[in-house]
Amino acid sequence: MIWFELRRENLAFLGRAPVVHVAEADVAASRPAVFAALTEPGCWKHWFPSLREADFGGTRWIEEMIAWDEPARWAWSVTRASVPLATAQVESFELTETSDGTHVRWTLALEPRLLGRVSGPLAARTIPRLFRRAMDNLGTYVHGAR
Repeated sequence: MIWFELRRENLAFLGRAPVVHVAEADVAASRPAVFAALTEPGCWKHWFPSLREADFGGTRWIEEMIAWDEPARWAWSVTRASVPLATAQVESFELTETSDGTHVRWTLALEPRLLGRVSGPLAARTIPRLFRRAMDNLGTYVHGAR
């Protein structure tokens, strides 16, 4: 497998990245339960569409955790990837309590390479829909796992 190196970044990159995608959804489950499901790779296949054994669409990433503030935030910087999508990439999940459960905000910040720039318009349309579906599935999974 060919690997592409990415520049390590910190949380400040979320505010200065050239491309930022944000998706938000509410999950009818407690913040600790949502955080636990988000951070446990073994259960992702139960709620994230098209995910199989943490191998998303045939691509692979090596990530470095840059925030683990249980149960409020989980974030990482991608350091290597099997596709040349970006030169730098940070992802962050922020969880806030609501009267009915948890509000989840996912931010994908990147400095795209050519492939990332070409796929950008499709990603902007697809990410929010895919995220809402994943969060609906996550709510169902969390309630079923109890």
